[in-house]
Amino acid sequence: MSYTNIITLTTDFGLKDPYVGQMKGAILKRNISSRIFDLTHAINPHDILAGAVTIRTSYRYFPDGTIHLVVVDPEVGSQRGILAAKGDNHLFIAPDNGLLSLLVKDEKIQRIHRVENSSLFPAEVSGTFHGRDIMAPVAAALAAGLPIDRVGPEVSFSDCVQLDIPEPEIDNNRISGQMLHIDHFGNIKTNITTRHLSRFQPATFTGITISNYTINAISSTYNDQPPGELVALIDSSGYLEIAVNRGNAAELTGCSAGDPIIVQYGS
Repeated sequence: MSYTNIITLTTDFGLKDPYVGQMKGAILKRNISSRIFDLTHAINPHDILAGAVTIRTSYRYFPDGTIHLVVVDPEVGSQRGILAAKGDNHLFIAPDNGLLSLLVKDEKIQRIHRVENSSLFPAEVSGTFHGRDIMAPVAAALAAGLPIDRVGPEVSFSDCVQLDIPEPEIDNNRISGQMLHIDHFGNIKTNITTRHLSRFQPATFTGITISNYTINAISSTYNDQPPGELVALIDSSGYLEIAVNRGNAAELTGCSAGDPIIVQYGS
């Protein structure tokens, strides 16, 4: 696999503090020619699942050979490990806390290494900012062409932390899923995908139940419903999404991540 020298950043740091800038500086100090792209720094603090969903649905829009640095790290300073993974012609660096588990579940990851080669780290490593002092320089070294096996020993998927995300339950006339993530607009991403929906004939669809609301159609766009009305559609990543045209679905329904959703089909 050839390297692009592109590094993407996904964090829960926000932009009010200097943390993102410091991490970019650490990358450039190791590899001045790196091209750094912000995927997002607006993951809710400590929301590992949101980080996992974000990288799962976003990495493929970058060229093969891109390095993706994902830092949502509530256990920084503990004994949790740091991982470097290779898969689908991309590289990923993240704490071993489940951030890469959806990629593993999708069978996109071919190999995983624990980041243990301290020669890649600066002389002083903060106990509270491994994103800057460990993950950033490792990402920079990989972007410059360092073979992934130089970062540390290879480990098996089973030795890494995996998020426990239940699959939707499917029976003869319904799909029972849950809310997976709420974005900045209040749109609700569910764990139901086009793969699950394709189990049924579209003509037998009878409705979606969310909280105390029923949605009677799966639409193509937000504008298929009047402003202020709930709309169900397939989002740009292939997930069933609940939204409000020019509004906030999470606020309207009172739903949050983990709440149930049911897609009903007739007999």
